[in-house]
Amino acid sequence: MTASTRARNPRGQGDRLRSELMDAARELLLELGDQDKLSVRAVTARAGVSPNALYMHFATKDELLSAVMIVSYQELRGFLRAAIPDDSDPVQQLRAYGRAYLQFAQQRPGIYRVLFMTKIREGVPVPARGAPTGQDEGVDAFNDFLDIVTRCLPNGPDPFTQAAYIWAALHGYVALRQAISAFPWPAEADYIERMIQVHIASPRR
Repeated sequence: MTASTRARNPRGQGDRLRSELMDAARELLLELGDQDKLSVRAVTARAGVSPNALYMHFATKDELLSAVMIVSYQELRGFLRAAIPDDSDPVQQLRAYGRAYLQFAQQRPGIYRVLFMTKIREGVPVPARGAPTGQDEGVDAFNDFLDIVTRCLPNGPDPFTQAAYIWAALHGYVALRQAISAFPWPAEADYIERMIQVHIASPRR
């Protein structure tokens, strides 16, 4: 039986094919580094099915990409939120967040690279001042972080800007350490503490 005459999946196997298509898309995103370069034909070839099989689960390529990003952000958010103690002060929560962020990048580098080292297509929501929670997983993930930073800075300066500084610093540490692992990078705990000192304890106004 050829891929073009693929039989209907038995109960439960349709979900497996959906997962296989998403896994194939994630693998290709890692290789291509650009969502615009991903094609339906490449995804289905990687999954071993015909292009028509993809449309049984996703109306468009963008819907497939959105599903991949949503699941990846859900995994990131769950990991980070589980690491933050509810009963601690905001600075301790920020410290825990920073440690968990670096751990996630180390333990799940493929998902991290898909989220933050892949050029996203136009029209995808991105964090912005006043962006509501509950409309996009990526924005929600940043808003979780922004909420902690805001509580660390009750009297200013602008929490959004400080959150952007810290996020960029954490990502820079991850990206450079992955690219140049032999460099004598500072210990994670020391790096996080320095970011807190610079952007929280003595922030620029």
